[in-house]
Formats: sequence, C-alpha cells, structure tokens
Amino acid sequence: MNKLSLKEKLIFGSLAILAILASGFVIAKTGTDSIGLILAFFFLIIAIYKTFKDPFWGFSAMVFFLPFERFPTYNLGGIDIKINTVLGFLVLFAWILSLMYNAKKWKIQPNVLLAPIGLFVMALLLSLTQATFLDRSYQVLVFVLFTIAVGLMSTSMIQSRDDLIKVLKVLLISATVVAIFSFFQFAGDIIGLPKDITLLKQGYGSEVFGFPRIQAFSMEPLYLADYLFIPIMLGLAYFFGKNQTLSNRWWLAGLTTALITILVLTVSRGAYLGFAVALLVMAIFQFRQIFTWKHILVGFLAVLIIGGGVYFALSKGNPQAINEFIGHVSLNDYSNGESIQGRLSAFELAYQAFLHHPILGIGLGNYGPYANGYIGQTPAGGWDIVNNEYLEILAETGIVGISAFFLIILTLIGRSFWAIYKAKDEFLKLTLIGLITAMIAILVQYVSFSTLYIFHIWILIGLIVATQNLILKKE
Repeated sequence: MNKLSLKEKLIFGSLAILAILASGFVIAKTGTDSIGLILAFFFLIIAIYKTFKDPFWGFSAMVFFLPFERFPTYNLGGIDIKINTVLGFLVLFAWILSLMYNAKKWKIQPNVLLAPIGLFVMALLLSLTQATFLDRSYQVLVFVLFTIAVGLMSTSMIQSRDDLIKVLKVLLISATVVAIFSFFQFAGDIIGLPKDITLLKQGYGSEVFGFPRIQAFSMEPLYLADYLFIPIMLGLAYFFGKNQTLSNRWWLAGLTTALITILVLTVSRGAYLGFAVALLVMAIFQFRQIFTWKHILVGFLAVLIIGGGVYFALSKGNPQAINEFIGHVSLNDYSNGESIQGRLSAFELAYQAFLHHPILGIGLGNYGPYANGYIGQTPAGGWDIVNNEYLEILAETGIVGISAFFLIILTLIGRSFWAIYKAKDEFLKLTLIGLITAMIAILVQYVSFSTLYIFHIWILIGLIVATQNLILKKE
C-alpha cells in the first residue's frame, strides 16, 4: 500500500468498503449460505480479472471445472447457476473482446465443422415453425447455441502444440480430483455419511441397489461416465503409445485404471457399450502397439485389479449388492424394469412424433410437452426426454435436423481418421486417437440418454478439430 498513490489508495479503500457492505448484506439475507456465496464472489472477481487478462487462463479453468455440473451450483430464481456455465460466458465474452482489440495474438482458427454446424442450426430454427410450446423451444435453443459457441471457441483457443499440452494437463488434474472424490463418495455412503457430504442425489445411494452409484460432481452417473471417456481414452492411447509428454506413463496407467473402476461403478449400461466400442476402434488404430506380450499381460493385470476393486467395493455394501449389480448389468430387469421399459415407451412415442412431422419435426425441445399432452406449465419433475439423442433429434427436428447432425459426426470422424493417417508427430497422433475414440464412445452412449447441450461434449469436439488442425498444418 505504501507504493500506491493517494488516488489509488482512495480507490482501493472505497472498493474495500463496498466489498464489506456487500458481504454484510449477503450474510444478513442468506445466513450460512453466505460462506459459499462470498467465496464464490471472490473467485468470480479473480476469474474475471485473470480471464480478461488472458482468455486462455479462463479456458483452462473451464476445462478443469467440466465435470462440476452439480457442485458448486447455486439456485437463483429457479435457475441453477453452474460454475462451468459462468466460466463459459466469461471466457466467450473475453475471447470476443480479444479478437476485436488484440487481433495480432488472437485469431479465429479454421474449423471444418463450421458449415455442417451452420446447417444444423438452420434445421433447429426451421423446426421452431412446427413447435407448439415455443417457450420451451427458445429455452433449449439458447442452451444449444451457447454450448456450440463454446465448442467453436475451443478450437481457436488451441493455437499451438504447447497450448494443447497445457489444456490436457489441466484435464488430467481435474480427472484426478474427480477420481479421489468418487472413491470418497462411494466409501462415505457405505459408512453412512449424510448426502450433504457425499453429494449423492436421492435415488443413487445404497437404498436402491445396496451400493451407491458414483456420480461425483455430475448431475447423474451416466453424465459422469460420459465425461470419464475423455481422460480414460487419452490415458490408454498414451500408455500403449509409450508417450510421456503429459506425465509419467505408469502414473497415467494408475489414474486410468482408477477411472475405469469408477466408470464400472456408475452402473451405466450405455457407458459400458460405448467403452467397448471405443476400445475396439483404438485396437484398430494401435494394433501393433497394443497386442504385445507385455501389454497383454498388463491389460490382464488391469482387468484383475479393476474386477477385484469393484468386487471389494460391492462387498462392502448391503448383502444383495453384488447380485443387484450383476442383475442390472445382465438386463434381468428387461421385462419389468422401469429403466428399460420406460425407455422403450419413449422410443416408440418419439417415433410417432416423427411420423406426424417427418420433415421438420415437432419443434426443438417439444418432445417433453408432446409426451405430456402440451400442458401449459413445466411438470414438477421436469420435462420428459427420449433418452436416445438420435431419436430425440429425429422427433424434434425431423429428417432435416438428423441429416445435418449426422453430417457433423461424419465430418468430424472422417477428418480425424485422415489426420491420424497423415500424422508424423507421435504425441499429436496419440492425442487425436484418444480424443476421437472418446467421442465415439459418447456417440454410442447417446443411444441411452439425450441432452444436446453438454459442455464437455462440445469442448471435446473443439479439441478434436484443434488437434486435427495442428496435425494437418504441419503437413
């Protein structure tokens, strides 16, 4: 403070007084919630300062908080304010300003998906002409456009190989935090800790299956499994490729093994299928690297460790936990289980909606109102979803929308395969193999859930295109 001028001291003093008054007001109005709110406020101030100084810092913070969907979150006027959403808005705004006022440093990078995404957005807009419940359509449209914009921005954030390395290191650190908390969450529920501490939502604790379904900081276990594909497939690609650019190879193998164990304990059948398909695709890309005696032995040991870890974890639950797990995974609830039968009913209803409006669909976000007879208000439990992204897009946006969506997927996968074939930089090649196989796993899991505006999916798409660009730029 002695180094500041009188004017600067007055400014800082005034800001301090305002901060104290604001803190007092928050404490008076919110009570114990004020602790979290005041901490969030100071974090926001730091994030704003750091992000406007360097948007890449904000983008890295956003990547770290990708799995933090449910915590920390604050409900304001019926709207859940999520930390990754706040950071997304902040980074997007700072990046746009940087493009305007610091064009020498910040440039829009080429994006092969610009045209397919443009066609998809046009399809979404055209579907609004068929929507009965427009308020719901507008709400979903805003979320979708926002996440798409963040995904497109992600590609331009990665301007060099070093940028990619920094972001992936942050992603692995975040995955480590998720892994540690996931095991705490499981153990905490087993020993009877309250859900305010374990952060498990009602319905995912030991009271259902006899063991908790891990969800970490995510909204649901299947969303956690969806996110886990990214660090898992990257870890496998780097391990089999013997690349240590990001971290020690064996430490990464340990983290990947832990994350696969957590993936199993989410008890998401769609995730199991997606993971199996992703492993098959990776085996094709890295056949010679994977199928060596050493790696086969390591893989066998990893399966034993994961299987033993899952068995040990389930054995600490209720006596019926292991039987419930096996029954759920082996589809014993096919004929009478609400999970499967409810999905099949939703699939049939979505197909009927498509038949009514096959070209443009029934309108973006209108499956829920359609399934509920177009009631005039949001149901207490929220709107129904199809739980199959492809059928939901088909029902809501018709043939036009699903065609544009498949064009995005085919362009992304096709260019990735071409870039992998052309790659000379081993690290970039392994990174793209890990990222695209993670995306394939997500696309397979999309048959069992349907939310289009998910942060980590669109950022993953942005990272894939950025890695493609780095590879093909060298060529």
